[in-house]
This record gives sequence, structure tokens and C-alpha cells, in this order.
Amino acid sequence: MRINEQGRLVVNFRTEARFRGLFVASHPASSLTSMVMSADHPGLTFNLSLVRTEPTYNQPVQQWTFTSDFAVRDYSGTYTVKLIPCTTALNIEYSVPAVCNPREPITFDLDIRFQQVSDPVAVEFSLNTQMFLMSKRSVWLSDGSMGFGQESDAAFSEGDIIYGRVMVDPVQNLGDSFYCNIEKVYLCTGADGYVPKYNPTKFEFGCLADSPSLLYRFKMIDKAQPETQAQSFGDVGFNALLAVDDPSAISLVKQPGSDGFRLDSAPLFQVAAGREWYIHTIYTVRSRDNGNRGIGKRSLEYHSFMAGATLPSAQSGRHSRRSARDVPAFAEEISAENNRGTNIMHIALDRRNRRAAPDGELFADSLAPQGLGSYSAEDKAVTVVGAVVGLLLAVLLMAILVLVVRSQRRPTKQAPKVSSSMQPVILRSGFDCSDSSEV
Repeated sequence: MRINEQGRLVVNFRTEARFRGLFVASHPASSLTSMVMSADHPGLTFNLSLVRTEPTYNQPVQQWTFTSDFAVRDYSGTYTVKLIPCTTALNIEYSVPAVCNPREPITFDLDIRFQQVSDPVAVEFSLNTQMFLMSKRSVWLSDGSMGFGQESDAAFSEGDIIYGRVMVDPVQNLGDSFYCNIEKVYLCTGADGYVPKYNPTKFEFGCLADSPSLLYRFKMIDKAQPETQAQSFGDVGFNALLAVDDPSAISLVKQPGSDGFRLDSAPLFQVAAGREWYIHTIYTVRSRDNGNRGIGKRSLEYHSFMAGATLPSAQSGRHSRRSARDVPAFAEEISAENNRGTNIMHIALDRRNRRAAPDGELFADSLAPQGLGSYSAEDKAVTVVGAVVGLLLAVLLMAILVLVVRSQRRPTKQAPKVSSSMQPVILRSGFDCSDSSEV
């Protein structure tokens, strides 16, 4: 077993046919195909292929491989492999393609215990800090002196609040002499199982910058520029908040070596099962003498990188080599020299108690995250009133046009009718009313 570069599971295995014939992936005489499935990962699909086979029908050894169609963090579970046996008569010699008779599939199980363990952020960028995600507010507000244990490894159900916390490693015994301040919090999910990592030397920036490897990306919190924060995903609000902006979190704010944030988990369930979400934070760690728990200086924004450098496009066929000046400005700021660190954590979701939702993913891949530019309830009300007034004006204008057209239509005078009777008709001249003639 191994994990390929896209984070997908690759399993190689061998079979030995205990019959005269061999296993086949498919056969023209059968509508069935060999396949792999897992009851522990019902949404995970696989691509099974035959790598090689011994050139004989006498119990050949065959090598197979299957690869998951996308990546998940934990592949542990039981995998069921169904192979189609194809039998031959004793007088049939081996040939390609095989001349055999397909039978009913043979099923066997593979028990796999395999987690995708990655180090998304090197120690040099985390500045000896720890990040935790919790589901209990009381644990989030505690001093952490006894550790957080299993409370920091919780899976979040739809509707839970995600409590995040960054703190100086208590093993270093530096918590009382350092201040930790969270500056920004990002949220993202990778495309095709991509696991975001922060490694500037390989031009991997986690959730901090747009990338073809990311499916969705949001800036949840920006302490210096709150107007740039994303407010919702679709019509589901994040309600993200720093601990310093939460009056009830004063006990956490007073802890010098810690800082925290919180957000709702409901927006994370708007995508299909199998999508993995990651939280990415930027923070400062300063000594007590230089610490400042205020707003601080206005930090560099990632938009400056997007405006000044060009990312390789997923649709472009050109492959350009990055130069040193293409490194984003924020990446240069994250270092021990600048007392600014970063860290990434995976968000575990529990979809078993999920509320009823339509099948499939709610949003297309091209949907832009809804942030500050989204309409508020007040904006929507103004829009509705404007639409009604515009409609009334249009109806009024149409009525005026109809009246003008009707007024321009003059009734034509009818010509005198010729009487079919024998009675005389009197015609009067318009020039001389006294003159008359009889016809």
C-alpha cells in the first residue's frame, strides 16, 4: 500500500487461481466486471486493473492494483474485492486474449489500517506552537494546563460550533512570557483529494493563496481587515469570531500564551461527502516586552500577491518556472525573524447525523465564495422595493403609450349611401346652402 502524489490510496495484491483458468477484469460474454468497494467508505470508488499474469491456465499467479478515485484522510476499513473467474477446458492452451468461460464473481476481503499522515507545516513555520480544534466551549476557555486529551480530536456534526485555539507549546515553558495573537484564519478544501500544505520552497501555500489544487477557499477572519472576511457559503453563515471579539471569552483572552477563534460548522456540510476541510491560521508570537494584544499593524494582504504575480493557470498549457520575486509577500513575512507563524489542521466531520439534504454537491466548482460582496437582508429589501417601483413605472408608461396611439386614430367619414329605393336624394352643396337641386 502507498499514497500517491495526489493523496490517493494505491494497493497492489496478487492472486492465485485454484482452478484451471484465470481471473479476468471483464469478459465479452458477461455483463459483470471485477470491482473493489468498501462498506466503511461508501462514497469512495476505485479503479481496478490487472498488471500482469503468468502465461498459463494452470493456476496462474496474477498481480492486480486498485487506486482510489479521490483522497481521504483515513483509509482504514474493510475492502471487498470481487474478481471474475474464467475457466477453461484441459485441452485449451493459453492465448491472448484468453479463451475461457466466465463464472460468478469470487469475493474476498482486505482489512486495511492506513491513515494519511502528513506534516502540513514544518516546525520552522509553526514557531513551537500547537493548534487545537474542539467542540466544547468549556475546554476552549480553560487554561489547558491539564491538556485537552481527546477533546481536541473531536468530529463535528452539522450545527456544532468549531472552537479553534493556538497556544505556545507548554513543554517549552514559555507561555507566561509570550503573547500569541491570531491575525488571520482561512478555510479551504482541496480538489481531487489534495491535502493543502505550507511549503514556500515548493510554492505550496496551504489555504493562503488561490491555487488550481483548491476547490473552495475562504478567508474567515482578518483581524486587521475585517471587511475582507467571507460571511457565508451560499446562504449558510460562518459566524466566525475571534476570542478577543467575544465578550464571553475574556478568560481565554487573558491567557498570554494563547488565542482562539470560533465558527459554525454548518457551511462545511454544503459539499458532497468525501470533501475534506482544512483550517489555516496566521499568528504572531512575541515576548511580553514586545507583545501587543491590540489590533496591531495592518498586515500585508494576499491580494497584493495576486495582483503582482501570475499563478500558473489550470487551463493554461504553458509551464513557467517561478522566480524568486514570485514568492507571495505574506510568505516572506512568515518566519521566526518576524515572529509570525502559521499552522494547518484537518477538520473531521461526522456526517452520520446529518440533516436531510439534496443529493450531490450544492455548488458548482466555479462558484466564487460569498464574502463581503454578498447581499445582506437590508440590501435584498431595497432591491425588491426598487423592482416593484420599476414595474409600476413600466405599466404606467405602457398605458400612456396606448392612450396616445388611440387618440391618433381619427374616425373616417362614411360616404353617402346610394339608396336602392326610387325616392329622390337631396344633395346639399357646402358653398351655397340656399341652392338645391333635385335628382
